[in-house]
Amino acid sequence: MLLISRIKLPLFGKSSHRAKPKPNKRLRRSSCKQLPSEIQEIICSMVLGNDVCNPFALTAMRVCKTWASFICERMYKQFQFKNYIQFIGFINTIALKNPVLPYNLYVRHIDLTPVNKYGVDIRVRRLIKHCPNLASIQLGQATSVKADTLQLMGKYCHNVQTLEMGGMQSFPFMFDCDFSGMLSLESLSLSTTPLQSASLNTIPQSISQLQISQMDALEHDDFANFLKQHRQLVSLSVRRCKHLNKDFAALIGHLPILDVLELSGPEIDDQGLKEMFKIPTQLKTLRLCHTQISDTTLEAIAAGCLVVQHLDIAQNTNITQHGIHLLLKKKQFEQLTY
Repeated sequence: MLLISRIKLPLFGKSSHRAKPKPNKRLRRSSCKQLPSEIQEIICSMVLGNDVCNPFALTAMRVCKTWASFICERMYKQFQFKNYIQFIGFINTIALKNPVLPYNLYVRHIDLTPVNKYGVDIRVRRLIKHCPNLASIQLGQATSVKADTLQLMGKYCHNVQTLEMGGMQSFPFMFDCDFSGMLSLESLSLSTTPLQSASLNTIPQSISQLQISQMDALEHDDFANFLKQHRQLVSLSVRRCKHLNKDFAALIGHLPILDVLELSGPEIDDQGLKEMFKIPTQLKTLRLCHTQISDTTLEAIAAGCLVVQHLDIAQNTNITQHGIHLLLKKKQFEQLTY
């Protein structure tokens, strides 16, 4: 008994040797956190370059959340779709309910041209609703987006500055589109768009650049009323609009700060332009291409009050070298293209 009392037996389930306490290791700080965010962003930009598909992008996204945010912001800012499957994945990502990063807020520019031949209408609806920071939308020609979806842009796309709309697949009717909600709109391009003339009056006063092409439903008087309400236009391009072929002096007279004017198409002739050159104003660029004008128009330019810095009269079969020679004798241009 005495011997047993002297022997210290270990308790059941416990080790007889107490583990030595391990020294507390200081957590190593991530090197990326020691750099200011501006420098981290510069590093990512330099390594990525202009190629958002750079293999380094995936590696950089694994460094930390800050770097992942930088990379995704660049990738999604102007995402370029290569195929329809990629477009589907893009829409699913920006529409996530609980995303790791706010992918939808990164999106600034969208070009649907590579995928618009497919049925993209439903997904474009999700795109418009989930991307409030969109600044540029290019729908392509001809788009499969429906008229009802286009009307949503006026409701959700308040920050869009550039909009390019083309024709619409399988839509033989004219439709109304309310642009009044697009308060930041600066540049608008309409090409064969089945848009009613009344819709032009909803375009906000912020617009400074307008390009219309093959808008056969647009009448001269309706367009004149539109220009009266949008006198702040700086650039105007009219291409192959069959009803916009006369009295351009009345149209241009409403635009006191116009710098660039382009008139193109077989509808443009000497008769419709002759009074325009009597307007005492100045244009940086006047482009008259693929028209039916002749040396008569060149004579009107030489004798008129309109001052033009750059005159482009290329691709006009009725203009002769003799007419150009006489024009240069009477009028000086910083640049003449013919």
